[in-house]
Amino acid sequence: MSKPVPKQASSWEIVNEAPDAVDDDFSACCNQSPQAGCPIDSFYENTGEVLKLGIPQSLNDSPTLGRLLSLGLVTGTEAYFRSIFLGMLAFCPLTRDRAADQMIPLGALEYYGAQKIGMGLFEGISFAGEAEIKKRSGTLLNFQWQGTSSLGVALANFDVVCHIRHASVHSQGLLSRGNARALKIRQATGESEVVIDFVHLQKIALICTSLVRSYNSELFKATVEKWISEKVISGSWTDDKKIFTDLTRLFSSELDSMGPRTANARYKEILPRIAKRISAPQAQRWRG
Repeated sequence: MSKPVPKQASSWEIVNEAPDAVDDDFSACCNQSPQAGCPIDSFYENTGEVLKLGIPQSLNDSPTLGRLLSLGLVTGTEAYFRSIFLGMLAFCPLTRDRAADQMIPLGALEYYGAQKIGMGLFEGISFAGEAEIKKRSGTLLNFQWQGTSSLGVALANFDVVCHIRHASVHSQGLLSRGNARALKIRQATGESEVVIDFVHLQKIALICTSLVRSYNSELFKATVEKWISEKVISGSWTDDKKIFTDLTRLFSSELDSMGPRTANARYKEILPRIAKRISAPQAQRWRG
């Protein structure tokens, strides 16, 4: 059978070049990701790689570049939250208990495997905004904070940055009414476009970093407090070594190198608190 001859377009129909023929195979650029370090250090590394591209002259020459790099910074922040939630699901018995009844797509088990099946909880979810971070922190981690706290202020600032990200992704930098309101721009007429220069790119990076640092430190502290009160840790290093070491590795930044350098040294510092609170009769004994 002969192939049909393509219909020749009339001259009045032609308004642009004909589309190119191209396949949809991207498998060659989808590689196995390397083993990630602790979430906050992975965030630092991503931020550094993004900022390497933010050369002042390049940002001045291209209004698109700053928007793309701001997207990269927000994406790195989202990745931090996914990683920290997954880490808590992996070994915190209190978190696993809260997540036990949540729905996960069946295909997540095949794709992520048993060790990372918790990633299925976050499919289709964006952490580019205050609301979802607060919601998942509450439902999964039982972790809340005051809006006036340093963490609350950092998250509110990040929410503003996410409006820049939204405009960059969805409308080539043009601000919607909601975006403009969040950015405190008051214009009765005309359109506003986001153009990120060097100073503002650095400011976005600082806002993202402040949020991650604040959340990381506050969640670590809150988790240790809960583990003491709920007797997840017993006061015996022999019994608690693995679970407390896992927790320390999840939160402790090697790049910042702050506080005691070993999990055992941190554990020794909280022993008086364990001794004081371990005897609470209402506390429940947890073992993973």
